[in-house]
Amino acid sequence: MFSSTRRGALIVAAGMALTLAGCTAGGAGGAAQSDSLEFWAYEPNSLSQKEALDALVAEFEAENEIDVRVTYVPKDAFNTKLNSSIAVGRNPDVSYLDQPLTPRFAGDGILLDITDQLETGLGADAFAPAAMDTNVVDGRVYGVPLSMTTVALYYNTALVQTPPTTWDEWLESAEDVYVPNTTAAFEGIGGGGWGAWLFPAFVHSGGGTMISPADSSATFGDEAGVEAANFLLDLQRYSDQAVRQSENAFGNGLVAYKVSGPWEIEALSKSFPNLEFAVAPLPSRDGGTSVSNIGGENLVIFENSTKQDLAYALIEHLTDAEGMQVMAGVTGNFATNLEAAAALNFSADPNLAVFEAQLQTAIPRPTLTEWLKVNDEVIGSALDAIFVSGEDPTTVLTEANERANVILLGE
Repeated sequence: MFSSTRRGALIVAAGMALTLAGCTAGGAGGAAQSDSLEFWAYEPNSLSQKEALDALVAEFEAENEIDVRVTYVPKDAFNTKLNSSIAVGRNPDVSYLDQPLTPRFAGDGILLDITDQLETGLGADAFAPAAMDTNVVDGRVYGVPLSMTTVALYYNTALVQTPPTTWDEWLESAEDVYVPNTTAAFEGIGGGGWGAWLFPAFVHSGGGTMISPADSSATFGDEAGVEAANFLLDLQRYSDQAVRQSENAFGNGLVAYKVSGPWEIEALSKSFPNLEFAVAPLPSRDGGTSVSNIGGENLVIFENSTKQDLAYALIEHLTDAEGMQVMAGVTGNFATNLEAAAALNFSADPNLAVFEAQLQTAIPRPTLTEWLKVNDEVIGSALDAIFVSGEDPTTVLTEANERANVILLGE
């Protein structure tokens, strides 16, 4: 077994590459192979991140006398490559999996149910609840949270002295900073899959829900969803399109507010050293609890793995309190293991502290097998119709809610 000193060195090495980013070894994987454990991961952004993960895997190999074949795949190509491997039965034993894909894969019987192993191992309580919930489908657990992130409110401190805490305050500030054709109040949330990921933060902040807890029917088209869309349209009135959609508008000081994740901190600081900015929790409708969303990746085991016990042991090795400190640096996101998160002390940085606090009230996407389809094809296109084409939010969201229920419930 490797010493605690060696593990500490790995944590430091990985931590040096920590950028809180939002999401070349080994050959083709395959759960059917019997001479090794196959593990697929996103290709790290830096050599130091890759070396840290390689070393963490080497620890596991030495402790368990097993060869782990790590295949690094670029993030943008990961889902396509993984789906192709599943189709021909050559998938890995263990892999990263984007949070919203977990319920779909679980529903298709592709993932191993690890409910019992988790109860006798680290335990669900070891992890941040919202991140853990992304692995729970119909009361059963199909993965362990590997990383998590969320979004909050960036603001230009040269334009805004005190960030808003309510929607009314935000609108008042938007009117104050708006200069036609020169300064926009808000960058907007956009449409498509990205906008559909952000939109629930506003629906929940307004007291609404995306689905009914009782029967999993869509509810984003109800009053709270329409109110959220209208609020965003109100902000857009103080945000000329030519300004807010210009290249690097926020970085160039042309926009007062934007909603984004912690990966922006380093990017803005390096690329725009003269920009004065800070981060605040997302305002709520009436000044209540600030609510946001959650993103990230899970670690899953495939049902057809012939080494399920070793596969689960690898997951535990990567996500226990020490392993997760390394993995936070590798993934560039927040640690999901609560003990690891405390040790990493993200709150020492005032901007990261906002995101860490925001994660405490972040709400995961519904873990329904068809939710990703609803997110991308229904909600995303509805937001395009509202914010780009200028269609009526009530009409658009009512119709989108009906389409979602056809997908979710077959109605």
